Amino acid sequence: MTTHDVIIIGGGHNGLTAATLLATEGKKVLLLERRDFVGGVAAQEEFHKGYRTAGLLHDTSTVRAGIIEQLKLRTHGLVVSEHRSPVTLLSDDGRAVTISDDPVTSAQNIASISQKDADAYRDYRKFIDSVRPLIRNLVSSQPPDIRKLGFSDLKKLLGAGVGLRRLGKDLMHELLKVLPMSVADFLNERFETDFIKAGICFPGVFSSYNGPWSSYTTLNLLIWEATANVHMEGGPAALIHALRKGAEEAGVEMRTGAGVDRILLDESGRAVGVKATGGESFRSRIVASAIPPKATFLNLLSSEQIGPALEAEIIRFRDRGTVASLRLALNRPIRWKCEPEQPIRFARTGNSFDQMEQAFDAVKYRRFSDRPVLDIHVPTVATPGLAPEGHEVVTILSHFAPYAPDGGWTDPLRNKLRDTIVAALSDQTVDLESSIVASELLTPAVLEERYGLTGGQLFHGEHAIDQLIGRPVPACATYSTPTPGLYLCGSGSYPGGGITGAPGMLAAEVIAREIL
Repeated sequence: MTTHDVIIIGGGHNGLTAATLLATEGKKVLLLERRDFVGGVAAQEEFHKGYRTAGLLHDTSTVRAGIIEQLKLRTHGLVVSEHRSPVTLLSDDGRAVTISDDPVTSAQNIASISQKDADAYRDYRKFIDSVRPLIRNLVSSQPPDIRKLGFSDLKKLLGAGVGLRRLGKDLMHELLKVLPMSVADFLNERFETDFIKAGICFPGVFSSYNGPWSSYTTLNLLIWEATANVHMEGGPAALIHALRKGAEEAGVEMRTGAGVDRILLDESGRAVGVKATGGESFRSRIVASAIPPKATFLNLLSSEQIGPALEAEIIRFRDRGTVASLRLALNRPIRWKCEPEQPIRFARTGNSFDQMEQAFDAVKYRRFSDRPVLDIHVPTVATPGLAPEGHEVVTILSHFAPYAPDGGWTDPLRNKLRDTIVAALSDQTVDLESSIVASELLTPAVLEERYGLTGGQLFHGEHAIDQLIGRPVPACATYSTPTPGLYLCGSGSYPGGGITGAPGMLAAEVIAREIL
């Protein structure tokens, strides 16, 4: 039986990143993917004949620059813009404003709505620019081992403290003040227009079990603002194409349609390989899992193997999915009421903090909101080939929808959610429903089944202060686990989910040192 240096479980973007980085270090790597193609939530998929998505998650703005450079992804066809894509914020009364990471242009756009908010946006961007180096460094570096806090870990924490002090007294105090705040309180101090505040806050509550009034949502917003600096032309699918090409060139052996049933341990309790769904076994020196932590420990190992303490911690790790995805195939380009002749690639709804909070309230009672908050992507604006000529693809991530509604996801309830999302989008568009050729709705339960996302959680686990520090649990906070030879390298690890590649990159650094 052939023995590999590393077996990677899961072929999403983090799994591909870790596998390729390790292969470029001369390691013999086998990557196993349950589905028939790699890419996970970033993969291109045909949802109706002739109509394809650019990926379930469509925000590529937080992909780490180090990954693009280390893996030479541009040489594999990836076209990278050094600015994140503009997004249009939509109000219920027909107003709209487009913002980007360009403070001048964004402020000019906002000035048509409110000069006060235009000035506030310039100040907001200055604040982000000031704290960006500190935050970016924290979420792009190896996490400290909070269980031990040895010299190297204390040095990391000290470095963070020095970074804070370098901000200057006033800015340091401001950052320490706002980090625990709700994103609503944070933005209410700066802006006056409800729909602008709601649109800016969106990354703070995206795919989380939080509303805008929840504590520490400002932390989520600032992490996104500090790391969202690029855009991949062609979206997530283009990133996956380049990662796959890079993996092939580096010599990664990739097997699709190859799910894993068990992680194999030797008599000493060390991970020594995996047993695939078809019965074949593969041996390795290291096993690294890019799938969610709960799926790794609770599905691929037994209670006896992981022990009661770790099992209890993993069970408590929160992964409540709150997002449904709706894909629409249209027979003509979508037309927006705010700009009937202007194509919009990314848009957000959410008329006010109160509307967003009420939408979140619904999911707490195991139902979905009658007024969902929408994150909208029209990939055919930039990649027309995803649909027949003259047609359009629209993908919508709808907040908030429960994983397990009262009575379960029956056909009537799924149809009602689909109609509710379409109605919300129709409020912003011209004659939408008559142009719909086909649709596909993915509830959080379907996201779990199709993508292996436990709880339907897009980030493999909720983003909350207690689940970002020591992620997923303190015993696994530095990618290694209490099971010798078993590592985590997916979004359930530090610094969290989204299409970043950071967990895969940082885990690969740790694994490479282990097998020198």
